[in-house]
Amino acid sequence: MMHQEKTRKSAVGYVWFRIWMLAGVGLAVLLLSNSVANYVFVSWRVLVEQIRREMAGQVGGLDQQMQQAGVVNTQQLAALLESTREKSEGKIAWILVRDAEGTMVAQTGLAAAPAFTPEYFRTRLRNRQPVFKTVETTQGEAVVEAFPFRLPWAVAPAVYRTVAAEAPIRGPRRAGMVEIAYLVRNADTALWPLRRNLMINCSAALALLVALAAMALRFRSYMEGKQLERQLAIARQVQQDLLPAARKPAKEFDLAAECIPAAGVGGDFYDVFSVNGDGEAFVLGDVSGKGMPAALLMGVIHGAVRSSAWTGSARQHEEATRRINRLLCEHASQERYASMFWSYFDRRSQLLRFVNAGHHAPLLFRGGEQGDSGAIRLSAGGPVMGLLANARYAQDEVRIEPGDTLVMYSDGIVEAPNGDGEEFGEERLAAIASANRDRAAEDLRDAVLASVRAFTGGAEPADDLTLLVVRFKNAASGEEEDSETEVVARAA
Repeated sequence: MMHQEKTRKSAVGYVWFRIWMLAGVGLAVLLLSNSVANYVFVSWRVLVEQIRREMAGQVGGLDQQMQQAGVVNTQQLAALLESTREKSEGKIAWILVRDAEGTMVAQTGLAAAPAFTPEYFRTRLRNRQPVFKTVETTQGEAVVEAFPFRLPWAVAPAVYRTVAAEAPIRGPRRAGMVEIAYLVRNADTALWPLRRNLMINCSAALALLVALAAMALRFRSYMEGKQLERQLAIARQVQQDLLPAARKPAKEFDLAAECIPAAGVGGDFYDVFSVNGDGEAFVLGDVSGKGMPAALLMGVIHGAVRSSAWTGSARQHEEATRRINRLLCEHASQERYASMFWSYFDRRSQLLRFVNAGHHAPLLFRGGEQGDSGAIRLSAGGPVMGLLANARYAQDEVRIEPGDTLVMYSDGIVEAPNGDGEEFGEERLAAIASANRDRAAEDLRDAVLASVRAFTGGAEPADDLTLLVVRFKNAASGEEEDSETEVVARAA
């Protein structure tokens, strides 16, 4: 049911993700199209206004030149218009001059019909509105505007002029209109600020589209990663559940342990459990590598340890080790091998029987005055498991005395490096354990781990780190029979 609920929530989340993605795409497209539309509209308005200013300047200059040149007839006016058009370097399409009644007085440029009627022109002027529009010509689009224009006396109606043979008499000037057309394609208009804004807006819209496309393409990988993360959390919890309970009743020993995977889940494991009603098993193993592959192989070995009948005799113990070795050789890759120290303590004989399959030798410290002689290394057994299919293993045993302390550890302890690349080493471990061998197992464990952290500068462990401390109590003399073994198993 929980899995179905998570699946349903994932499906709902995916639907909402698609909705938001579509909304984002729509927003990006809207931003892009709106930017282009605004540029086209505003740039056209700016262009037209710039052309109209130039045309107004041309008309003002034309009126001034006409007065300075003393134009007295239509031929001179036409020549002035042609000169003005030529000086524009192709910008002016045509210039038309008409009187107030609309009669053509002079023109130059493209042959075109007047764009505005006199009535329309006068109406716009009365309302103080400009008279302009855009038209299509044979040379492209043009802006046409009409301006009021005072006609020379010589081209006004006869009632207003007197003509002399040598020196014409100037009379009053009559109102008229001039129509000028500018070709848009030849206009010189500075549109860089508008183009800059267009490029910024379009870049932002395209960047948003690219980001959304990348998110859409990576979303499936993201969801798969989240699912893998959830599975990893479950695997971590399952792995922690395989460790011994936090408290375990026992008369003969105190126990403290810690297992810190380097990658969430790891290949280290330890176990403590009763066997045959009169013994206790102590196991610590290390699978090469770290992460999920090592954790999966660790689970296989852990299961084999629990399910094998290996505590009945030395022969059973050795044969069980060979079976696990063959299992790894046949079903695991050459890169995946394992070391393991597995032992059981016989209460009746007070013997610790063990097989060390290529693991770092646990250290046994004698209690009392005997402890000054140093640690006993429990190294007998055979090679690592998973490399040599026909490897042979042999059980060994050691007598346990009240007050003895057994320290089992993985390579993450002794191979922990400091900033200079120097490893923590077995000598430091032995020195710290020896100095704390008469203390409680939990105190000894904490002292070792604190020393490792101080040595590495508090850096994250590069390899799985596991430590198991067993301190044997004075069970033979009947002391502390009602005490309990505290198993402190913390997994980072």
